[in-house]
Amino acid sequence: MSRPRPARQLVLTGVFAAAVITYLDRVCLSVAAPAIREEFSLSSAQFSLVFAIFNVAYAIFELPASWLGDRWGQRLALTRIVAGWSLFTIVTGLVHGYWSLLAARFCFGAAEASAFPTLSRAVARWFPLNERAWANGVMWTGSRVGGAFSPVLAVLLIGWAGWRATFIVFGAVGLIWSWCWFRWFRDDPADHPAVSPVELAEILAGAAPAPQPGTRLPWRALLGNRNLLGLFGSYFASGFGFQFFVTWLPTFLIQEHRVSLLASGFYTAAPLATGAIGCVLGGALADWLSRRLGSISKGRRLVATLGFTVGAAGLLLAMRAESPQAAVAWLSLATAAHDLTLSSVWASCTDIGGSFGGTAAGFVNLASSLSGIAAPLIAAWLAAVFGSFSVVLPVAAGLYLAAAVLWQFIQAGPST
Repeated sequence: MSRPRPARQLVLTGVFAAAVITYLDRVCLSVAAPAIREEFSLSSAQFSLVFAIFNVAYAIFELPASWLGDRWGQRLALTRIVAGWSLFTIVTGLVHGYWSLLAARFCFGAAEASAFPTLSRAVARWFPLNERAWANGVMWTGSRVGGAFSPVLAVLLIGWAGWRATFIVFGAVGLIWSWCWFRWFRDDPADHPAVSPVELAEILAGAAPAPQPGTRLPWRALLGNRNLLGLFGSYFASGFGFQFFVTWLPTFLIQEHRVSLLASGFYTAAPLATGAIGCVLGGALADWLSRRLGSISKGRRLVATLGFTVGAAGLLLAMRAESPQAAVAWLSLATAAHDLTLSSVWASCTDIGGSFGGTAAGFVNLASSLSGIAAPLIAAWLAAVFGSFSVVLPVAAGLYLAAAVLWQFIQAGPST
């Protein structure tokens, strides 16, 4: 694949950075969980609500915020989204008890709602069709880089300055990004002085247009679309397993494999780091297969099926691992395989949604939020009933396989 020209390379750099910061702030909570639980004397069940309430707020505000992103444009919407969640990341470091912690995380989830749909919509506005899965893969690579480095940085910062200061530092990074994005980005590439006529012609080769003034959102057509419903079900099924990595994984390693808090931070980074490889590889592979097979839908379907199937195998093998190193190795395989699928999901959402691609992506991402509400609670319940977090892994594997089956019925592109 040829390298994007300078202006859209900078757009992709900004999208990548936003994705890094998103998971930098999200995953920090899982690493800080033992320290917060100790300070506030919280049980696993109580803290599972802290994880879940983020997704409750995210689910409530996901569709409205995605629709506003399509209406306002990605420049203003993303500035508001990233600045908002960054402020509430800082607030998390200032809470004084359980109820204020719940309130802060609810507001954090509300502010972050539609972050990835709006980022993906920005990609669709600036990248031609034949680069879109790859660009979405780079975006999701950023999320995994953030998720991988966050445990390491959080453990070191918590050890040096405490968990409160760690949230304040991470929140400040997002405020800096918001200022830079608002200064540089433009919703329409034609309005940007850095875009040459040659690059603009490349961008317009299949780029998704903005909604025309006065155009009503086709809610019935979007929410009743068979392919979007299939993507919704697939994303719900896959989200259950992924939530384990960003909520209970450090606790799982500490309790099941007797590792230290410091070691858990480094071990937790490994699956998300391999996920970064899966994200960018999945996007490049989907675009390459689409060209070779002559069908965007077939290329994306093949990548998604492979990713979910291998991911399920990795989860089952991790359950049987007898050492933390083996468990992390198999979980890393599972994450890398799962993340092969992300670029296909997100490129398909914006392609199917057209002018309202952000809203379509928001609808599908709502499935992840609903899964995110259920997964931490179900995981805590399963651990309480069976005495181990290991039992969560076969449940997640079964859902991965269900996602692979659903992809056999999805027509995942505008050319199909």
